Amino acid sequence: MPMAELPEISKITKQMNSKLTGKEILEITLLQNKSANVSGKNFCKRCKCAKILSVKNKGKWFWISLDNKENILISLGMGGDLLYFKDSKIKSEKYQVRVNFADNTGFTLRFWWFGKFILCSDKELSSEPNTKDIGIDPYDKRFTIEYFKEILKGKKTQIKAFLLNQKNISAIGNMYMHDILFKAKLHPKKKIQDMKEKDILALYDSINNIFEFSQKKGASWYEFDFLGKKGNYCREDFLVGYKEKKPCPICSSEIQFIKTGSTSSYICPKCQKI
Repeated sequence: MPMAELPEISKITKQMNSKLTGKEILEITLLQNKSANVSGKNFCKRCKCAKILSVKNKGKWFWISLDNKENILISLGMGGDLLYFKDSKIKSEKYQVRVNFADNTGFTLRFWWFGKFILCSDKELSSEPNTKDIGIDPYDKRFTIEYFKEILKGKKTQIKAFLLNQKNISAIGNMYMHDILFKAKLHPKKKIQDMKEKDILALYDSINNIFEFSQKKGASWYEFDFLGKKGNYCREDFLVGYKEKKPCPICSSEIQFIKTGSTSSYICPKCQKI
């Protein structure tokens, strides 16, 4: 099933930053120690009484910066519910992490499969192995066509594998990938060295267009945002994604489901020739 990608992560990040900035941490309850890098007791000790300075995202990671020079990094992994509550009215009965603030609000975190709840100091942040090599995402102002051309230069891998590598470009996953490549008329297995300049321009525009459209629709219908609501980007909004054997919206050819390395892809065999 779909997982949170850039539109969903960006939406939740903005909500968290709006709701949590300035709040003082009262207590952190960690029920799944394997998701964290320090014990629950130590986690709480290092964060208690600290105030939240800001919430940002680095790729698919949420980055909560505290005023005591500590940082909480959260990854939803294969999916999860990150839900805000107020007046102790918890929206999720099941969770692995619970953060309570001094004003009686807080949030819970429930991983569907696996996720991470990491604590690191300002000094440790630049070398944190989970996040130090993550590339910029398409919402970043630095993600220009010049930057895109530069990171593609000299690469010989398949284009889908390149885009899924979070060290190259972050927060793009398999959910939106099908339509991104379809809109650019690129086969997922096409080698980067075989791409022409018009292909690169089309792919750059496609990435931006697909994510902008999802953002306008409030992101995916599949996952809750921080306030417990779902977006309006639904299955019918996909062009070819998850529409095996349905007609291509451009040429009416039958959409195919193929294996692409460790992932699967939906393509139009006529519009996306390798």
